[in-house]
Amino acid sequence: MEQSFLTFNQVSKQYRTGQWANRGITLSFPAGQIVGILGPNGAGKTTLLRMLVGLLKPTAGDIRLSDRVIHPGQRWVQEMITYLPQHPLALSDLKVEEAIRYSALLRGVQPEVARERTEELLRDFDLSSMRSRLVSQLSGGESRLVSVASVLVAPTPVVALDEPTNELDPLMRKQVWERIGNLRSENRLVLLVSHNVLEAETVLDYVVILAEGQVVRSGSPQTIRDEVGRFTTIVLSVKAHVQEWVAKVAGVVGERPEVDGAVLTLHVAQSEAVQRLTTILRGGLAEEIESIQVSEPSLEEMYLRIRDQLHTPDLQRGAN
Repeated sequence: MEQSFLTFNQVSKQYRTGQWANRGITLSFPAGQIVGILGPNGAGKTTLLRMLVGLLKPTAGDIRLSDRVIHPGQRWVQEMITYLPQHPLALSDLKVEEAIRYSALLRGVQPEVARERTEELLRDFDLSSMRSRLVSQLSGGESRLVSVASVLVAPTPVVALDEPTNELDPLMRKQVWERIGNLRSENRLVLLVSHNVLEAETVLDYVVILAEGQVVRSGSPQTIRDEVGRFTTIVLSVKAHVQEWVAKVAGVVGERPEVDGAVLTLHVAQSEAVQRLTTILRGGLAEEIESIQVSEPSLEEMYLRIRDQLHTPDLQRGAN
């Protein structure tokens, strides 16, 4: 059995308004994993991270890191955990290069090493041309990259990331996800909150899904798939008038597909996938199909199915 590195023991948080952000959260993680904390708006994801880093005190329960209970304001917690909040403010009065390099120096990195790592991140994140600008003068995406770089320049044993790719363009999101994947180490635990489930899946070893402040699913992505049920996704790109096609497919297989432009998507039980696809092709519809894609569902599709089963609010990407 893997030894626990970080433990949430019946952790609950109630605000003065009476609202519960978390209720009875019990989780245990070994080092060496990248853990995704997923859930709709208001599920308690950010509150959980803020209690982890000592910015909030649990109403009940405790959080233990290497068997030490975390309390607000403890210096050792700051030395063990690096936190990227959704809206970081601490770096705004510094220049871009200073924000990254000083973050490394404050975590005990030698000056020459801190300088080398800073230059590497400035180059890889396309920040070199703005190295002397104040962080407060940057766009939202540029500022987010500086904040991410300030974490990556000297990662601690625990790294907590809240929406690390918010406001980033596709190229930089890819770069950041690759960097997060490289954080994986047998002596480190990475916890990340993200609404971009499809991209986050590329780096996740373990998943926790929250709803209304409680854990509703947890396990590896494969475990989540097994618990929700095995199904296959069939994606059809069609030529004909889409609404006519929707009616045709529904008439042939008895199920209305999801529609996105000229793309129709069906989620069917794995054991029925071949039969359903054969029925469509033999139903006089083959000539109107431009392409067919059959695949195992992504973690995002599994998450959305769980969300729908729980009747939780619609997922709003980029918000929390």
